[in-house]
Amino acid sequence: MTGKQKTVVSTLCVFLFAYILCTAECLSDERRQNIFHDNKDKTTLEIAQLVGNKYITSDPRIYSPPHPKDKIFRPWFYPAGVTLWSLCQLSDISQDPSYLDFACRNFDYYLDNNKVVYKINMNRGGMMGHALLEVNNRRPNPRYKELVRKISHYYEHEQTRLPDGSICYKKNPELRQTWIDSLFVWCPIQVKSAKLFNQPQRYEDVMRQFFNFTTRLQDPAIKLFYQGWGWGINRTTHSPGFWCRGNGWVIMAMTESLKAIPPNQPGREKLLGLYQDFAKAILKEQSPSGRWHQLLTHHDSYQETSGTAMFIYSFVQGYKNGWLTEKYKDAALKGFEGLKEKIDREGNIYDTCIGCGTRDTLEGYYKREKRTNEQHAIGPVILAACAVSSLDK
Repeated sequence: MTGKQKTVVSTLCVFLFAYILCTAECLSDERRQNIFHDNKDKTTLEIAQLVGNKYITSDPRIYSPPHPKDKIFRPWFYPAGVTLWSLCQLSDISQDPSYLDFACRNFDYYLDNNKVVYKINMNRGGMMGHALLEVNNRRPNPRYKELVRKISHYYEHEQTRLPDGSICYKKNPELRQTWIDSLFVWCPIQVKSAKLFNQPQRYEDVMRQFFNFTTRLQDPAIKLFYQGWGWGINRTTHSPGFWCRGNGWVIMAMTESLKAIPPNQPGREKLLGLYQDFAKAILKEQSPSGRWHQLLTHHDSYQETSGTAMFIYSFVQGYKNGWLTEKYKDAALKGFEGLKEKIDREGNIYDTCIGCGTRDTLEGYYKREKRTNEQHAIGPVILAACAVSSLDK
């Protein structure tokens, strides 16, 4: 074959490869439209069960990030904590014990095989401890309760803090490094364990976190939260922009805390006011599709599923508890219709931002990858579906 013939063959191969990719993408789009369409007539409970059943019956390695070392049990990791908690709620509303059975099997496995970690990193214990507390509320077990006691005691007495009492994400408090994600890592287990272990001082401590984080990381005019302080190039200030899931962590933490703090607890009314102002700011940024964007105030960023699900859940809870008006219920219903468009008939969830530490620039959030079946979306989607379904009860 001459050099000219080789060039012609190479060019044809390139065009053929491009054609195959284009055709595959078109088929993929058509297939996705069909499998999304199949969910249009499903009830919210059926959507929750679709996602939940896929989670408890599938090889966990299909979820991103993958965990190839274990083919059966979920890792001791914070997204799994949110999902195991969501399965408790799904078990309640569906009256199907298989979801709670799955959560119990996982926690038994962690305890039996020395898989429990909570002292190395806040992310390794708080959300898992909160899920275990919720499991124990439904199926009391001395082992479960003792582990919740250990985790909540550690977070109260040994967790690194700033001079003002704020929980600190890294062991270098001189940089004042904080992260809004840690509000959901830390607050739900602490506020709910206050009653379980008769530790009422934890209510005040939890509210202190919200007040301090609001001062440091909430924009005073826009009322949305920056993700972190003291990270990367932003050593003496906050990170840029308002990241969707980060704000989702905050409002879910506030929601769960308000549900648990006694009505007459000093400071609770102040927290409720912060919650209502924050919810108003979130509502303002909802897109016509019902979903919210990766950067909440930048509507040219992609629409993100995990944060959208968190807002839906929190709006329904706020409405049901009388903290938010009916327009928030309507926004939640609209949001769930938009969320359904990102869930296919097989229970796959699309367009979720991968794990995201603070970015140095807005561009870092714009370009943060979105994936299918990213673990951060599974629990929030189930929670959102259960919450919307509960409106019919």
